Amino acid sequence: MSIKKIILISLVLLVVVAAVFLYAAARKIYTPTKGTRIGKYSDPQKALLVIDLQVDYIGLNGRQPPVYEHVDKQINTINSLIDKASESGMKVVYIRQVFDNNFLMRHLVGRTIEGVPGVEMDPRVKVINQNDFTKNISDAFSNPKLGEFLVANHVDELYLVGLDAAYCIYNTAIGGLNRGYKVTVVKDAVMTQKNMADVLRRYEKHGILTTTSGEMLRR
Repeated sequence: MSIKKIILISLVLLVVVAAVFLYAAARKIYTPTKGTRIGKYSDPQKALLVIDLQVDYIGLNGRQPPVYEHVDKQINTINSLIDKASESGMKVVYIRQVFDNNFLMRHLVGRTIEGVPGVEMDPRVKVINQNDFTKNISDAFSNPKLGEFLVANHVDELYLVGLDAAYCIYNTAIGGLNRGYKVTVVKDAVMTQKNMADVLRRYEKHGILTTTSGEMLRR
């Protein structure tokens, strides 16, 4: 076999291996997790999960231009829900996407990289506590400390706001359902580039409940 053929075959194999590796990495990022189901509490509590409202995703100074519409309006709505949750005794939890700082993530994802500015919450978001949990895949339950916090506080019902409704919100919701939580998405307090009607049908299919900010603020 000639040197040229050997080089060509080697390059093809390298491309195939790289493609398989990238596919596996992407699949892992967007796969909901499973875990131990929660028990029944005599004093069940609720929690509001504020997901991925970070500078790199919605900030004016992020590493990439913002892609979501009506961000200021959405943040105002979410801030109102944070205030309401705090007043009612509901736990408020902040979730941030933080990818490992390695060659693959820097070039495959390019933002919310560990140790790089942009991973912090957008300054327009009201942060009222230190309940901050990071994740390196889309499902927030991939961080076991989140589950430990919720269990320690007897939480069995979750309300989700933030982004992206079609990915991290959805996968975190499924991760919660897999553990026995009742999960509700506040549909006018989540952002996505996808068709929201399609996203909501997907929620309904998988048992994810929805509500509106108005309904929550009136409670």
